[in-house]
Amino acid sequence: MKPVLPAIALLMLAATAAGATLDLHGLKADEVAIWAAPVEGGAELASLRADAAVNPASTMKLLTSWTALNRLKPGYRWTTRLLSDAPLENGVLKGDLVWVGAGDPRFSTANLQELLRGLRQRGVQRIDGRLLLDKSAFSSIGTAENFAGDEGRSFTVEPDTHLTGLKVAWLRFFNDANGARVVLDPPLAGISLQARLSSAGGSAACPDVRQWVQIRQQAGQIEVSGKLPAACDGSQAYVNVLEHNDFAAQSFAALWAELGGSGPQGVAVAPAPAGARTLAQFQSEPLTVALNDINKYSNNTMARTVYLTLGKEEGGSDTPAAAQRAVRRLLAEQHISDEALVLENGCGLSRRERVSARLLGQVLLNAARGPYAAELLASLPVASEDGTLKRRFAAIGPRLRMKTGTLKDVKALAGYWQAADGRRLAIVAIINSPRALAMGPALDGIVADLIHRFDRSAPDSSQLAPAEAIMQP
Repeated sequence: MKPVLPAIALLMLAATAAGATLDLHGLKADEVAIWAAPVEGGAELASLRADAAVNPASTMKLLTSWTALNRLKPGYRWTTRLLSDAPLENGVLKGDLVWVGAGDPRFSTANLQELLRGLRQRGVQRIDGRLLLDKSAFSSIGTAENFAGDEGRSFTVEPDTHLTGLKVAWLRFFNDANGARVVLDPPLAGISLQARLSSAGGSAACPDVRQWVQIRQQAGQIEVSGKLPAACDGSQAYVNVLEHNDFAAQSFAALWAELGGSGPQGVAVAPAPAGARTLAQFQSEPLTVALNDINKYSNNTMARTVYLTLGKEEGGSDTPAAAQRAVRRLLAEQHISDEALVLENGCGLSRRERVSARLLGQVLLNAARGPYAAELLASLPVASEDGTLKRRFAAIGPRLRMKTGTLKDVKALAGYWQAADGRRLAIVAIINSPRALAMGPALDGIVADLIHRFDRSAPDSSQLAPAEAIMQP
């Protein structure tokens, strides 16, 4: 009878199947899932627990991005419209104005201002009716539960058909000959701003204005206090205020007043009436611009919005369910098993979502060999240069592009290395462990060693900068 190997030994055998033993830099074999393979074909370079269902954190955005590029296409644009069936007489709209939200993930206050400028150019000066918010683009937004501790941060803002400026207002600070002061942009009627600011003497630096001021929020009131150095002149900080509908309506009213318009007479949620004509519209930048923000800066709100758009285009009344169908259908078409896949919102801000390192790796291979390889690659953070990798992998440099992922108990990296001779390596490494956040340097070390195994001219983990030194147990 053959001896039965313990589970840990079986895991290490899997890790060595594609080559020399993989150094886990202090991680236990059951804390990490690893997969790597050459894009141009050939045997897997490494595989450890590659079929285990693990929480991917924000590397899940790669799956959503890949599906969006293939289903929506890189040039997809969202169109936000202002409609009405009321007559326009002498600059007065004699009825309701309908704002049809498209779920544009990058719709900003500047875009809203451009939309309203189009309304003014149409000849509208006063709106005698209500502002109606048509929210029919999304029938359901899905969930991202158990993140109450993160409430109030912009990355936990839920998606919405009328998402405007990620539903954050900006505190803009000034300190010049007129003294220290702060203004709210846009000026929202439902928010009261009280400031007790004074100028700080000396030549102190201001890398982050929040080092010098205290910002308190309660209901509809924002209080700002502190001593502002001269270097903080022009600084800004965001505040997450109001509910989606209130934020959109108050932003509309503030910007409409700035353009010299008057009205509307109240706000309601209602679909556009049949036969309503378009008075103004704004078309977003292409999908690729949104994916750049989503992947380089790991924007959860925008990723969830793109995921919901997949559902809208797929059809069906339950858009998260329709989005999931779109993802699974594409995986099936490309002969990629979805057995380990659990989807909730497509962005990775989830305690439920699961993926296998192999599934994510096969998506990376498929994307790299497909027609939209350049678009996906351009959206990924460049090591040591931008996005969430700006301060990582300095010794390895810009030939490495990877999506990062971080949650409580999760650290993840997934992306590509391109050697000087053009060969490419797809890499996925995901830690699921209570000590995941402390083991980030170990994750970077694993990735560096995989790159070196594939491309001997590349640095290995021993050459990472001191700040990236691998932590031993």
